[in-house]
Amino acid sequence: MSGIILLLALLALVSNGAAIECFVCDSSDNPSCSDLGSNSSIIPEECTLDKMRSIDTWLFDLNKFAYFDNGANKSPLMNCQKVVAKDPETRKVVTARFCQLDTGDSDACDILRTKLRIPSTEERDQRKKSDNKRRKNQGHGQDGDDGDEISAEEAFFCDICKTDRCNGAAAITLALGSVLSMIMIQLGL
Repeated sequence: MSGIILLLALLALVSNGAAIECFVCDSSDNPSCSDLGSNSSIIPEECTLDKMRSIDTWLFDLNKFAYFDNGANKSPLMNCQKVVAKDPETRKVVTARFCQLDTGDSDACDILRTKLRIPSTEERDQRKKSDNKRRKNQGHGQDGDDGDEISAEEAFFCDICKTDRCNGAAAITLALGSVLSMIMIQLGL
């Protein structure tokens, strides 16, 4: 009997499909994408190459990586991604959640930062120190106020994750919790 329960527990860990599920939305089309808690109609979708190809907004297009289909792998590894960035044309801050090809050793967020011409944190800190030093030498104080508009650098956020629904609100998977509970019961813990 305990062998059957353990087998059922292990089967619960096996995904119905190989594809990861990610939230896929863009706040320029759906303002609720900025805060998934505000709208339960945005649900995670299975990530596939066809899904990636169907997304058509400036941020998705900018962030797509080339996939060279040699026929060997019709289901490449996918990740979820969340990006907050300032649209260079509308100057509005946009939140996008989507599927992304697993880029292996390459950091998709660094690549996106480069494409958007946003300096790294280290470069930004160094530039801020230099600007503050220049302002102080010119007698303008340390913190110059450039107005109320948020800069592209300040707006930028990017994160890649590798588990179902990870580019949305934090959640614990009920199935995983149940499986762990069953295993602990079987082990007498």
